[in-house]
Amino acid sequence: MSITTPLRFAELLRRHRHTARMTLEQLAEASGVSARTLSDMERGRSKGPQHRTVIALAEALALGEADRERLIDQARDGRLRDHWTRPTGLCELPRSVDDFTGRAAEMAWTNDVVHAGDAPGAAGVALITGAAGLGKTTLAVRAAHALRPHFPDGVFFVDLFGMSPQPLAVDDALTRLLRALGATGRHIPHDTLARASLYRSLLRERRVLVVLDNAGSEEQIRPLLPGGGRSRVLTTSRRLLAGLEGVHRLSLGPLPPAEAAELLTGILGECGSSDGGAAITELARLCGGLPLAVRIVGNRLASRPGWQAADLVNRLADEERRLDQLRAGDLKIATAFTLSYEQLAVSARRVFRRLALVPGRDFDASFAAVLGGISIEDAWDALDELVDLGLLHDSTSGRYRFHDLVRLFARARLHEEDDAADRDALAVMMTSWLLRMAAAAGRRFGPAYGRPRRPDSDLAEFTSVEDADHWLRANVDNWMGALRHASSSGRHIEVLACAESMRWFSERWIHGPHWQEVFTLGAEAVAALGDPAQRSATST
Repeated sequence: MSITTPLRFAELLRRHRHTARMTLEQLAEASGVSARTLSDMERGRSKGPQHRTVIALAEALALGEADRERLIDQARDGRLRDHWTRPTGLCELPRSVDDFTGRAAEMAWTNDVVHAGDAPGAAGVALITGAAGLGKTTLAVRAAHALRPHFPDGVFFVDLFGMSPQPLAVDDALTRLLRALGATGRHIPHDTLARASLYRSLLRERRVLVVLDNAGSEEQIRPLLPGGGRSRVLTTSRRLLAGLEGVHRLSLGPLPPAEAAELLTGILGECGSSDGGAAITELARLCGGLPLAVRIVGNRLASRPGWQAADLVNRLADEERRLDQLRAGDLKIATAFTLSYEQLAVSARRVFRRLALVPGRDFDASFAAVLGGISIEDAWDALDELVDLGLLHDSTSGRYRFHDLVRLFARARLHEEDDAADRDALAVMMTSWLLRMAAAAGRRFGPAYGRPRRPDSDLAEFTSVEDADHWLRANVDNWMGALRHASSSGRHIEVLACAESMRWFSERWIHGPHWQEVFTLGAEAVAALGDPAQRSATST
């Protein structure tokens, strides 16, 4: 005696329609139920339609009494199963902010990536990376709400707490997602690999969008990615997660000035209608295009109707207090940076703090090695770590730079973690190195140039005038900053040595805007020294 498994509603309806030799359109016309709804029923998306809908279908199909009752029973069972397995607020997507502004290109990118994933072999994972405060989560949530109609089986959100001391464990993330997908406790495997396998199989069967926010590592994210099918994953991370293969990547940057000002205006609403546009624009500039900083400023102004934008401009203009002013309730820009800073190795933290002393806008790995007191190889490792966490930006030219607010944060950490004597000694060493490097490069252009008999061991050797030219131009902001600092500190011999070495290079870079300042500082050093013999000694 064979035992047959009862047919579910979807299979039973399809079998009755085929027996009646009716198309979906014919059954739709005869029953009054739309063809799309019928298609969802037959594909199992609607497991238990309402009683009146089932009666209409039974009459249109001209079912006998037994088949009619069986169809009604299966629909009732489907409604019960759906009731007990339907997710109830698990992994619910956060609300999207009403004043979301800009990011049109980024929103279009998420839409294109999700739909491009329908192509055979295309990755179903979109990865948004960027530094703290850039609005990665806000963008991902906004995109997920916009994409919700394309994912009828659900849109789920999980915060992986990648920057916290205790990131969400992979097992816990899988359990949350499996429950959101309808799996009950007794059906969830205990083994991680088995959980991940079940998760992928459920994603393959459905059209789901999963938002994985704040990923901390590749290991944390890999088991949560789909293995195929029409489900998609949208991930955010401060780290680059370079080890992930086959994913679409978007590197998020600061808001352009106009969009940052627009965001601030939108946050203020009517509260900011009396403020001048110039003050709003300046506030957006002082926030460096970081949406978090803009929102903090907007919230502070909106919660204090008596304040004017110009008042806050005056407060933020003081670099020493700017980070302290960028706080509103539990929002604080320094806290966001601290989470990234605490992920760094001790050596990378030290390099990060010391780089706050760099006088110019950018620097290279050799300069970082000098400041960090480490080898060039170790400097590359530290800089890679800082770039990976969004605390530095790199470029194809091999130079690195801070975001303005991150530089202020690095300076604050330097003052908090390094004592004054060490900071002063470091500044003296850095200034000396920059001036000696500049002087060595400048002398390379002299008509009687000869290699120094006793070259400084900590200076790079300029083997050609092209090398020297490149270094002086690329580092002009740095050695000019060192020259000014040395002049104001009374280090006249070093100032004079550097200024005199630029005599021939200035003829090569005629339109350099700083030569008047260089030679003025040199003349002031001459006047301050007053001793011709001492002056001549510095130029030999």
